[in-house]
Amino acid sequence: MSAWQQLQVAALLGTQKNSPSPQWPTELAPLMSQFSENSLLNQLAALSAYQRCAFSAITMANPTPSSPESLAASTRQQQKWLSYLLSYDGLDYLLDWLNLASKKQVAFPAAQLPELLDIGYKHKKLRLAICQVSGQRGAWLAERNTDWQWLQGGQISLENEQLSDYWHTASAASRELLFERLRLANPAQARDFLQQVWREEAATTRKLLLEKFSANLSVEDHDFLESCLDDRSRVVNEQTVELLARLQGSLLQQRLQHTLSQHLTLKKGLIHKSLQIEAIEQVTDVLERDGLNPKAADIKNGLGEKAQWLRDVIAGVSLDWLSHHYELQAEAFIHAALKTDWAEALLTGLSTAAIRQKHNVWLKALLDVDSKKLALPRFRLFDALSIADKESWLLAHAAQSKKELERGSVFIQFFYQSQPWLWTHYFTIAVMDVYQQQLKLQQSNNQLGHYLARYGDAQLAQKANQYPTQIINTWLMRMEIEQAFS
Repeated sequence: MSAWQQLQVAALLGTQKNSPSPQWPTELAPLMSQFSENSLLNQLAALSAYQRCAFSAITMANPTPSSPESLAASTRQQQKWLSYLLSYDGLDYLLDWLNLASKKQVAFPAAQLPELLDIGYKHKKLRLAICQVSGQRGAWLAERNTDWQWLQGGQISLENEQLSDYWHTASAASRELLFERLRLANPAQARDFLQQVWREEAATTRKLLLEKFSANLSVEDHDFLESCLDDRSRVVNEQTVELLARLQGSLLQQRLQHTLSQHLTLKKGLIHKSLQIEAIEQVTDVLERDGLNPKAADIKNGLGEKAQWLRDVIAGVSLDWLSHHYELQAEAFIHAALKTDWAEALLTGLSTAAIRQKHNVWLKALLDVDSKKLALPRFRLFDALSIADKESWLLAHAAQSKKELERGSVFIQFFYQSQPWLWTHYFTIAVMDVYQQQLKLQQSNNQLGHYLARYGDAQLAQKANQYPTQIINTWLMRMEIEQAFS
């Protein structure tokens, strides 16, 4: 027990019950010898002052220096905007710098590296890019700060002979990053690593790592994923269904297609075709394994139990098979579905299938449905489109509004709710035209200007125009950053 702790005990119990005889620090011993044994308060005061302002010299060994840097040093031009990019307002543009530096094998400046690693600690989506530019200095820092240990999983060589041992002993954050890299570079090895620890991991970890299977998902993953359907955790089962439903020709797709064909039939009339639905009365063990909830607890969207089962079955089938089996293309099938009493179940299921399969034809057909009557995931449908289809569809959709202010609101709504992308030259000009019309009418929205500056085609800054100065300046900054790495 330290001298301070002994005095504290004596103060609580009283000197009659506890008379301390502490071992005083060497520097303090001469002073304490002048106090009587009963002057507890004087001793406490002296020791308190000593702890606040005095210290004993300690000897520290010099730390092992960082290994020589293998990445190229960044130039002054490349560093020009870094202070801004590391700020809250500049974080939107930081990933662009990191990706450019990674391609050129340029190291992040050492003086600002701790700040960058702190950002990586808070923003997981930036970690992989940060690892590529942190170099040997970053590895050295990660060894000395537990908040930065995730960096090790992003830097260890995938050819390292000790990689398997590292996989079994590394921190959770490091393993997550390593697994993400392996899925991109060697998906078979990633799958093997996950199988090695599958039974040892918590359900949340199994689900988290399964999410990484989206990268390079292939038929080689099928058998492992099929076995994951038997996992005891519902969240793991749901993630497995999500993956197998994307995998064309999977056994899960085939089972659900067989079920759908038994409950959804096409009736051919003299002129029109119609869909006939026979309700699913109960969820079998096979259907529960394939993702259907026998209790149908999700009632927030207003769907009844049997409607939810139908929705989940159609969400897992191949849309190409659907068109071929029912001899109806996307628009015709949707038109027929809208005429049934099961319209919302059918269309929400189709929406999930289209998003999973990134099927542009079905995505656009579903986006054109009047979503005011049906709770379709419009922004998720939009996100799943290719860039070219995103821009053409959104321009056509905004053009339906007659007023410039309304068109601007349509753009902002989709930009805010959807995943961002870098706009093409033509799309940037179209959005800028709407923005400038709003400026003339003094009805401009700063949000639209922000999106133009961040995602618009920066090459437009080189042309003579009357675009707003703030947007031009941001485009010039983006161009400067890109040119610094050219």
